[in-house]
Amino acid sequence: MERPKLGQFEALTKENFEDAAKRLGRLNWEEKYDEALPLADRVFEFRSEHGDRDAALVNYASNYYSAASRLWKEKKVKAAGNVGMYMNKALRALQERIKREMEKQGGRKAGLIPVSLNGMTSSELDVMQTVYRRAAEVADSMPLVKPLRGLLVFKKNDPIRDFDAAALTAIRAGLKKVREERNAGQDVAPHTEIFLLAGAFDIAKRYGKEKASDTYSTKMSKLAEKYPWPTENTSAEEISKNMGKYGQAARVARCLRDISRRKGDIPKSQEFAQKAEVYAAYIPDQKAKL
Repeated sequence: MERPKLGQFEALTKENFEDAAKRLGRLNWEEKYDEALPLADRVFEFRSEHGDRDAALVNYASNYYSAASRLWKEKKVKAAGNVGMYMNKALRALQERIKREMEKQGGRKAGLIPVSLNGMTSSELDVMQTVYRRAAEVADSMPLVKPLRGLLVFKKNDPIRDFDAAALTAIRAGLKKVREERNAGQDVAPHTEIFLLAGAFDIAKRYGKEKASDTYSTKMSKLAEKYPWPTENTSAEEISKNMGKYGQAARVARCLRDISRRKGDIPKSQEFAQKAEVYAAYIPDQKAKL
C-alpha cells in the first residue's frame, strides 16, 4: 500500500489533534483506508504519548479491523496478505489492552479467570467482541495469530473455539457494563447494546443454542423500536454533515436485517433492508457492505 501524504496532520499537536481525529473518522466512513490507516498510526502514537493509551488501543484495533473487514468482504482469501496483516494489528492491540488491564488487577491468580474486563467501557467491549468474531470467521480460511486464550478463558477443553470464546467473554462483560453505565446515569450509545446482543445471537446460532438465540433476537427487536432512527427523507448534503449518525444507523439497520433473515422474518428483514439502503446511500463504507 502506497503511503499517502498526510498534509497538515504529518505532525500532530494539541492544536490540530481534534481535527485529525474527526478526519480519521470521516476517512473510515468514506472507506479511504490508504489515507486512514497512516493517520490512525499517528493518532495512536499521539494519544499514547499523552497518557491515553488504554482507550487508544481499542480505537486503533477498530481502525485496522474496519480495513480488514472491508477487504475480507470484497476479496476473501485473494487479499489474504493485507487481511491477515490488518487483523493481526487489531488483535495485538486488543491483547495489549487486556494485558494492561490484568496488570492493574495484580496479575494472574491461580484457579480463577485471570482478568476482569469491567475496567473497559461498553463501547470498548463491543469493539472487542466484533473483532474477535470476525477473527473466528477469517481463521476458518486462513491462519491468524491466536488470542492469548489464558487471559480470557479458564476451561482448557472449552468446546467453543478460541476467538468465539474471547468474543463471548467480551459480550457478557459488555452487557453487564451497559446496565452499570445506565444505572449510573451515564450516556450509552444506542447501538452498543444491539451489537453486543447481535454478537451473542450469532455465536448462539452457530453452536445450535436456539433458545438463547431467540432470547437475544427478542431483546434486539425491543431495542430497535426505541432506536433514534435519523430522518430518511433528507439530502446527500445533510448525510455528509452527519456521517457518523447515518453510518451507525446503517450498521444497525443492516444488523437487524441480517438477524431477521436468519429468523425467517421476511417483513422485518425487508423493513430493515430498506432502512439500511437509505442510510448507506451516501456512505461508501456502509454502501459496500449492503
